[in-house]
Amino acid sequence: MITLALDTSGPVGSVALRREGRLLGERTLNTQEHHSSLLLPTTDELLRAHGLAPRDVELWAVGLGPGSYTGIRVGIAAAKGFALAHGRPMIGAGSVDALLLEHDRNGAAAAVVDARREEIYFAMAAAGKPVVPLQIVSLDALAGLVTESALFVGPEIKRYEPEIARRLGPLAKFPQDNIHPRAAFVGELAERRFAAQGGGDEKVEPIYLRETSFKQVMS
Repeated sequence: MITLALDTSGPVGSVALRREGRLLGERTLNTQEHHSSLLLPTTDELLRAHGLAPRDVELWAVGLGPGSYTGIRVGIAAAKGFALAHGRPMIGAGSVDALLLEHDRNGAAAAVVDARREEIYFAMAAAGKPVVPLQIVSLDALAGLVTESALFVGPEIKRYEPEIARRLGPLAKFPQDNIHPRAAFVGELAERRFAAQGGGDEKVEPIYLRETSFKQVMS
């Protein structure tokens, strides 16, 4: 199966191409959240680099956040457009889940995404199993949620590092740079869900754990 995955949930997005469960190629969109102008040409370039066209893609995958609500909607609209145009299924996957899938294989990983209002989206996993489900919390709440050493990752993790380190001490480990969700792992999650449910999603909506002023539903 050929899968094309998109993630535009944050300031650094990506497009990934997978075939039979393996990554063929990936492109980064370092656009400071202006994904719309580069997403389609980057998708086309990645496919052409491997001798493929949009009609050859058998599964379209898209990251659902949480993150930039506008950015996520751009990704959903693009994936939906391709899927409908070529009669192919579409699957949505959590961008935070993709972060954890990439980083929790050698120990616990904790994903942090800015939720504004002095709060964060937080989730934690170890060896592919959830430890703390995705939720919105204050930084002070981390002391009651994190009881083992974990690598903290996320698009703004360097910004949060001092405050998290102050609260958790040696339990918190940090990468050298901010870590953004990768479309490669969005695609891997989507392929798993596609196999498990035997088809695409009927509705694909951004992950947003609090009420939003955006009323349009992406389906």
